[in-house]
Amino acid sequence: MPVRKENKMKPLKTLWQTVVPVFLIIFFVLPMSAEEQTEEEAAPPVKKYVEFTLSGTYTDIKEMSFFGTSSTKTLRGLFKKLDELKNDDEVAGVIFKIGNIGIGWANLQEVRKKLGEFKDAEKEMIAYLESGGNAQYLLATAMDRIVLMPTGNLNLIGLRAEILFYKGLLEKLDVEADMLAMGEFKSGIEPFTREGMSDAFRESMTELLDDLYAQLLEKIADGRDGITSEIAAELIDRGPFTAKEAQEAKLVDTLQYYDELLDTINETPDTQVAKQNDKKKRKVPDMNSFAGMIQLFNMLNPPQRAKARPAENQLALIYASGPILPDFDSPFPTTSIITPKTLKKAFEKARADNAIKAVVLRVNSPGGSAIASDLIWREVMRTQREKPVIVSMANYAASGGYYISMAAGTIVAQPGTLTGSIGVFGGKLNLKGLYNKVGLTKEIITHGQNATLYSDYGSFTETERERVEKMMKTIYEDFVTKAADGRQTTFDEIDAVAQGRVWTGKQAKELGLVDELGGLDTALTIAKKEVGLTDEDRVDIIVLPEQKSFFEQIMESILEEEAGISAPLPLQLAQQHPAIHKLNTQWHRIVTWLTLFEKERVVTALPYDILIR
Repeated sequence: MPVRKENKMKPLKTLWQTVVPVFLIIFFVLPMSAEEQTEEEAAPPVKKYVEFTLSGTYTDIKEMSFFGTSSTKTLRGLFKKLDELKNDDEVAGVIFKIGNIGIGWANLQEVRKKLGEFKDAEKEMIAYLESGGNAQYLLATAMDRIVLMPTGNLNLIGLRAEILFYKGLLEKLDVEADMLAMGEFKSGIEPFTREGMSDAFRESMTELLDDLYAQLLEKIADGRDGITSEIAAELIDRGPFTAKEAQEAKLVDTLQYYDELLDTINETPDTQVAKQNDKKKRKVPDMNSFAGMIQLFNMLNPPQRAKARPAENQLALIYASGPILPDFDSPFPTTSIITPKTLKKAFEKARADNAIKAVVLRVNSPGGSAIASDLIWREVMRTQREKPVIVSMANYAASGGYYISMAAGTIVAQPGTLTGSIGVFGGKLNLKGLYNKVGLTKEIITHGQNATLYSDYGSFTETERERVEKMMKTIYEDFVTKAADGRQTTFDEIDAVAQGRVWTGKQAKELGLVDELGGLDTALTIAKKEVGLTDEDRVDIIVLPEQKSFFEQIMESILEEEAGISAPLPLQLAQQHPAIHKLNTQWHRIVTWLTLFEKERVVTALPYDILIR
């Protein structure tokens, strides 16, 4: 029996000795060997480069057109895309194809600073230019290398400021500009009353351009090895450059066509350019079909996206873009102008919402109505008493644009922002000669010594002129007093840097008119610190005023008309006409200011463009 038992157990023992090693080999040894072999045979990671086009017009806000929200590209949208690329670990570099870019000088500086963050993320930036001027080259100098098309040109020729004067035209039309200004440098009336700059106007404009030019030279020197500010100035005096000349002057690194640049990158070991995903183009609705009508309806009244649960802490971002005008109730409101009614609603919402801890007011305005500016100033001041208000100045925050900013606790501006212009001007255009020229006459019956003050059929009388000058002096002194209160200084100190003079943001900081240099990101960071929030805290940005769809505007207009609210002036529609918006000419600005003069005789505005190309 013992022998049989031993024979019976032997097969089981043999089976166990065989299965266990096989089990260990299958489940432990083979996977480890395969893993080691895979690691040895795995290809090295590919460095991915992506293409990014920088061109077109970038604005602070999407503008409302006749058919609803337009496809205007916004700076915040651009920055969001740049942040996504910067934080993408798979992206080793970005090829920026820089074309014609419509953007103001200060906003250009803001974009350039944003591009500089790619260097901190250790991602290569390549700028590609077919041709380029000051704006394109300023962006390109923020990048690691610049590639220019072999037949392209580099139009680096310096800066110029152009002011258009209308006196000669007005004389041909028999129109007399009867205008007055308060402030030695308040030159807003000069385009209407002179054929060229006064000495004060020329001095102010020259110093303004000097500072902006110095900023341009500094950025070129910062971005190009071996080029100092002095060398940059010498090179600009030699411009414009052919492609070969630009390379010889070390203004660009390589001359290549775009496809050659892509091939060069793709031929580099372990590197490739990622193909861009083709964006789906929205088809034009077929208006001959019911489906096309439904498609049009959906385009004009897009469905609301589901909103994520709001954060406990929020910041309100209030946009104030365009000229400052009195309240106009139009059937088609637009965000391209600033009115007290719109801004009042935004600030009231910000004050009432306990989740909103602070407010950032983004100002891009040359000013306008003195009364409207004061009403908005009042809302800023009321809000500052309850919550921190930080102003972020864009391209312009001059005259009325500075007026609505000065009650904030902190003011942030770019070095190239045009601000200040603390002063007022007023007057009217006497159209009597023009009326008579075309065969029109007026007879005016008055009761009251100054009854013709707002009439366009004659200049100011002596007493009317005295009253206008008194109003201007009162508004100017009030402007300076409130600026002194906001800046926590004296009347005399503000008056010395006021007088209607325009300053760059860099100059304004030196004079104490602004607190910090930077862009919108800087203002948002300051707002967080003001309320004790850190970068790790989740914060939602609530953008105000809220934009409404086309049909929401129509329904609101109908309800207002039923309530007896009139909508007399289609000025906002005229401003949003595609042709007018695209041209953005001096004539558009003239119409705006003349419309304002119909309502007010004294304004706080910068009634001319300073275009820097």
